[in-house]
Amino acid sequence: MKTTIFLMLLSFSTLSADIKLESTNNQTQVIELYTSEGCSSCPPADKYLSGLKQSPQLFKTFIPIALHVDYWDYIGWKDKLALQKNATRQRVYKILGNLNSVYTPAVLKAGKEWRAWRFANIKSSPLKVGKLIVQVKDNRLTAPFDAKKASYNLNIALLGMNIKSKVRAGENKGKILKHDFVLLKHEMVSSKSPAWDFELPNDFLQSKYPDKVFVVWIEGEMNPAPLQAVASYL
Repeated sequence: MKTTIFLMLLSFSTLSADIKLESTNNQTQVIELYTSEGCSSCPPADKYLSGLKQSPQLFKTFIPIALHVDYWDYIGWKDKLALQKNATRQRVYKILGNLNSVYTPAVLKAGKEWRAWRFANIKSSPLKVGKLIVQVKDNRLTAPFDAKKASYNLNIALLGMNIKSKVRAGENKGKILKHDFVLLKHEMVSSKSPAWDFELPNDFLQSKYPDKVFVVWIEGEMNPAPLQAVASYL
């Protein structure tokens, strides 16, 4: 993957970025972790995802994303990083048969349940899915996808890094949890052809967390399994 970040300008109202991200023809696998601060078995999975920062293949052959869910909030601790649509996305995977059940921690690799994540290495995908090129200039995003003509969804996401949280209640009471690759913002744009050209929301790349990752991935119209993806630190 070739990654170039030319300029970052922070103003009072908007963050403007000139970015170019390019994948290879081989599939860059998205590793999705469904997790919650209210789940006592989730911290080891969060630690596993954080450990992927050290991999030389990060953003080249795989991209990690931590999707915090809200369905454990009722047991005593409200996860401030949880988004309701993360749980909805996980339930869609269950309905489609990509996931055996809705649980945490749950890991999917390229949209398929991956229970061996604790012990297995992330191998490069042999799938040739087409090249994705993403450019952002003056807040306008263009993204041609070198693939057959079909209906696709393009997803843009902002991830937070080096996030710490002191849990004061629930199953993880008293623990200081550390998180990386946390999905903070997510937008989806559909297209009947493999190309996009649209304006990013003005504040999309802004966050109270200083360490961030910008991610773009392609998925089919009827299945959220990521087909191709690019990412870079901001």
